[in-house]
Amino acid sequence: MSACRRFEEEGLLRLEQGLPLDDHFATCPDCLAERAAYERLREGIAKAGDGIEPPPGWQAGVWAAIEARKRRRLSGWWLLVPAAAVLLVAVLLLRPPTRTARLALAVEVEAGSGPVRRGDEAHPGDRLRLRAATGEAPHAELRVYRNDRALVLRCSTEPPCRLSDGTLEAELVLPSIGSYQSLLLTSDRPLPGAGGGLDADVAAALAAGARTTLGGEIEAR
Repeated sequence: MSACRRFEEEGLLRLEQGLPLDDHFATCPDCLAERAAYERLREGIAKAGDGIEPPPGWQAGVWAAIEARKRRRLSGWWLLVPAAAVLLVAVLLLRPPTRTARLALAVEVEAGSGPVRRGDEAHPGDRLRLRAATGEAPHAELRVYRNDRALVLRCSTEPPCRLSDGTLEAELVLPSIGSYQSLLLTSDRPLPGAGGGLDADVAAALAAGARTTLGGEIEAR
């Protein structure tokens, strides 16, 4: 049985317009849960926005993130996430980071037979090299997902990761054909667990206040 979406499609708009809600919204478990999430989000926005201005060029960053999702054929995730979660993602994207250091994630493919560097394509047995700048974040983690579902690498300071002077590095031998997406998570607090797939894990990390950086997608054929 699918979840009720009336609060997202109707109730949220009526609240914003100052209109009353009918009895359905007082008894439907899905709508009650969505309204509770919406109220928490409103409170969080009110507290987080005091005296804070969005960083210059934030609009371009939001649109670039959306276009990147479209290119990776994952736009369906945005349609399935509840409206309150979408608003939460927007707030986190607009909020200036507490650390000023630049975050970046570089991905290279090294042929399994030698030091030849490939582009965005690879073959099983090739080596994926990840190099991430974590700034001053006290918590950082590298992850790699195959076909956006299977988590094939997850580490922070333990092997195969190496952390030195704000740079986190890792290597992964590509086990099979598929699409490999790398992800850097940084946070001032401990990072949430993993296991729900790329989209679910990114949503959980954002909800926990973490910063996310995607590397280039690698196709192994």
